Amino acid sequence: MPLPSSVGDLSPVKSLPLDRTLRAWLLSDGSLSRRLALSFGGFEVQVLNQGTAPATDAELRLLRAHATRGLQVQRCHVREVVLWGDGQALVHARSVLPAVQARLTWRAVRGLAQRPLADLLFGLHAARCKRLGSLRESPLRARRRGGKLGWADHPLWSRRSVFTRRGVPLLVTEWFAPAVRTHAPGLHARSGHLSHR
Repeated sequence: MPLPSSVGDLSPVKSLPLDRTLRAWLLSDGSLSRRLALSFGGFEVQVLNQGTAPATDAELRLLRAHATRGLQVQRCHVREVVLWGDGQALVHARSVLPAVQARLTWRAVRGLAQRPLADLLFGLHAARCKRLGSLRESPLRARRRGGKLGWADHPLWSRRSVFTRRGVPLLVTEWFAPAVRTHAPGLHARSGHLSHR
């Protein structure tokens, strides 16, 4: 069952009252999956759902704002996953793109299966990334999402980014579990094995 996906007004991370470790995760660049694997070990991707699905009004506005002129954004292709490390859920991620582009510019998304989206975003033909900001969820939304993932009764922070390839946007929202505060983001290495569920 899809988790609630609404994210309200975003703020630049540097302006938010955060502890050092959480700030580092929200500001981390490159592949989040690889950083989680280096920091926690036992990295796995659990796919919750993927396919044509409704997008929120906020998601549609952001997709349209970052699309090239003339690109229609009506129906959307949505992929939701949980990123696991060291046996615990660390990040819930939701990616949204125009449905027709899941068979064109972003067709590789449909074949990811249990591989992380980062394999596509930061691979040989990397997409252009723009960080849109971060947000602390309201207590109600934090309880709704946290209750499903075992993060109840904790503040819940998210960040949102848009990746663009050939003028076609792919919007990614990532919600970070409280457990990420126990480890600083791992440094990127030239090689490293990621295991997948």
